[in-house]
Amino acid sequence: MNTFERYKRSLIKSYAWLVMAVVILMLPAFAAAGDIKPKMQQKINEYKKKAVEWAAHPEIVKATREANAKGPIMGNLKWRELKDDDPLLQSFSTNATAKLMIKFMETNPKGINKIALSGNKGHRVAYTPVQKRLAYIAAGKPNFDESLDGNVWQQGESKPDPNTNIDSVQITVPVKDGGKVIGVLLLSLTAANLQ
Repeated sequence: MNTFERYKRSLIKSYAWLVMAVVILMLPAFAAAGDIKPKMQQKINEYKKKAVEWAAHPEIVKATREANAKGPIMGNLKWRELKDDDPLLQSFSTNATAKLMIKFMETNPKGINKIALSGNKGHRVAYTPVQKRLAYIAAGKPNFDESLDGNVWQQGESKPDPNTNIDSVQITVPVKDGGKVIGVLLLSLTAANLQ
């Protein structure tokens, strides 16, 4: 191999390393949060109205009231120790309330990728099946705390949902019983469907 060919190979290898470095450095930019455009906000507002309706459904209110009477049954540490096939863990995504929330989701399967219901202490009441387990106690997070104060809350930008890994905008609404806030209903909206 002559000097020119060695130089050419060296140049190609250097160029390949440079391209790989640029791609690796740009990956976080592709995964970064997305701005919410006015068209997206219109659709989000429609979902907020639907979420308020769902939060007032008698089964949602009843299940939240009953879960509040029992209170949290464990903390996040014990929750994380449960095996995926544990009947208690599975019951949160297979109980009657979870099945109702799955029906809610099925009204727009491309638009909603997760629904979770929490009681007044942040403890889970039910949720739709997800890839990665939700925390058991949601208290202390803005999406829970804002709605427990009676507000409809919205995430400020789209980003991957921690349980589905789908680029999403989360919204939460209060669950009320006779005007009193007793829990929080969360919807994770698929960002691509909001465009």
